[in-house]
Amino acid sequence: MITRARVNRLGKELNVGSDTARSRPRVHLASLGCAKNLVDSERILARFAAAGAIVGAPPEEAEIIIVNTCGFIEPAKQESIDTILDYAHYKEEGSCQRLIVMGCLAQRYAEELRTGFPEVDGVFGLNRDEEILATCGFVQTCDSGRFLLTPVHTSYLRISDGCDNNCTYCTIPLIRGAYHGRPAEEIITEAEELVERGVREINVIAQDTTVYGAETRGGIRIHDLLARLAKIVDLHWLRLLYTHPAHFPEGMIDAYAEIPKLCPYVDLPLQHLNDDVLRRMGRRVTRDECLRLIERLRARVPGIAIRTTFIAGFPGETDAQFRELLEYVKDLRFDHVGVFPYSQEEDTPAALMPDQIPDEVKEERVAKLMLAQQKIVFARNASLIGTRMEVMIDEPGDEDGMWLARSRTQAPDVDSLTYVEGCDLAGGQFIEVEVTGADGYDLIASPVKENHGILT
Repeated sequence: MITRARVNRLGKELNVGSDTARSRPRVHLASLGCAKNLVDSERILARFAAAGAIVGAPPEEAEIIIVNTCGFIEPAKQESIDTILDYAHYKEEGSCQRLIVMGCLAQRYAEELRTGFPEVDGVFGLNRDEEILATCGFVQTCDSGRFLLTPVHTSYLRISDGCDNNCTYCTIPLIRGAYHGRPAEEIITEAEELVERGVREINVIAQDTTVYGAETRGGIRIHDLLARLAKIVDLHWLRLLYTHPAHFPEGMIDAYAEIPKLCPYVDLPLQHLNDDVLRRMGRRVTRDECLRLIERLRARVPGIAIRTTFIAGFPGETDAQFRELLEYVKDLRFDHVGVFPYSQEEDTPAALMPDQIPDEVKEERVAKLMLAQQKIVFARNASLIGTRMEVMIDEPGDEDGMWLARSRTQAPDVDSLTYVEGCDLAGGQFIEVEVTGADGYDLIASPVKENHGILT
């Protein structure tokens, strides 16, 4: 169920520019949720632009406002509702003539949104671009690529949609449906087009990237696809996100060791490390299988960064099971960890399980896990002072002479940053730096003088 009740807004809007021209309808889009949703936003904006609209207008000036919603867990649903309500007032106070709601929340709760939000002019689930355009008075156009909402030098590349894992807590199969991969040639063509537009870092995404190709007998697997993507001239970094430990192919481990452009970075959501909890989560993997995978990755690729996520307070999680997870987090010393309190989502098997954990216990467990990880990261950052590494400059920081950058072990949006001190820099440059300090989770660095003129 969803309601109009408002909480403090958690998210941010994407406003990529403005145009004062009054002759064409102006579009503002707020993209919520994950990178997969961001790609959907980029595609619909490209179609509006191809049809003659001005995209990226400020919301107070836009005749068309689109909210691309997320419906994964309760906080994401609430953020989407808050955003819809925030933008509804532009129909009275701004120029808005059409308020459109699309995306995952709309896919799952279309009727509730139509009846509960009379300000909304159209509610559209997934893959309804042509209907959205028609509702806004535009002639339907063919697929027009993507209007990139990321900095020009970095982009996401979606290789599949949907998921067949059916974890007991997860709503993705209810929203996105069954797994279906894109043809390899189509993926490679899109990647080549992105690089031609100036993209130098491609982040490969899906609900589950490591299962790519497994559904087709003799099909190209994920490590083969990455090897082909790495051959694209002028692509500098290639990063794989959203892997799954239950079907992580051995060839993928070899790929990390053998493909220079592939960042030594594994996004490996484990969710828990107690066998009973993993079984009830429907993860189809055991603790020992997870531990062996981590061991093989670290042995084959020394220094590889591992990012993972955990769910605290899953139904029936005992104090002893939580302590087991906490000890493994301390021992395994991951590079990046995200921890989320379990969210009881309707229509999922876990929502009906007995022994639901009180919210205050969930939050307490989240805090303990994050404190343990904080100590690990702060110690690691201190040990990096004086070392050198390659970073990609993303954008200027808030302070003069300070730039936001990332290393090969820092993914966009979800990980820490490296702050680089320097004046003659620009977004999209790759440069060698020396780490000079740390600020919490982030690093501070300066360009290596002898290489300062060699920027790519």
